[in-house]
Amino acid sequence: MSEADVILELPTFLVRLQKSKILIPNATVAEIIPYEPLQRVQDTPDWFLGFLDWRGVQVPVASFEMLTIEKASFSLVSVSSASLVVLRAIGGSGDFDYIAIVAQSLPTLMPLSEDQLFETGEPPERTELLRARYLDEVISVPDFDYIEAEIQRVAFS
Repeated sequence: MSEADVILELPTFLVRLQKSKILIPNATVAEIIPYEPLQRVQDTPDWFLGFLDWRGVQVPVASFEMLTIEKASFSLVSVSSASLVVLRAIGGSGDFDYIAIVAQSLPTLMPLSEDQLFETGEPPERTELLRARYLDEVISVPDFDYIEAEIQRVAFS
């Protein structure tokens, strides 16, 4: 078998949001916990849901969909099935080491290879690195640099 024949698989989480799904590399996920009430912050955009007290650390929480689509609204299908996906911050801002996003249900861990994703022809939104077709669904790969920069601007400026 040649190197060209080797298919690399990346462990990823498929995260179900309100109306869409995103893929997150397993290596960025610190923990997935049941949804719990957040500490709201006044005078912040609707997409910034507040802070989570996680392991003694204040973690900023964002709604990916509300940040992506300006007129989106946030609601949970069921608080009992919702979860918070705590992610390692990659931007290195210094103000926070983690961020969290809300999932409508428990994310699914799955191996993913490049040959399972197909181009959609749709341009990515400002919060996305790309949009791809996986099986019969359109999924997004988040642009965490952009998301972290927005969190920095709103929550720590």
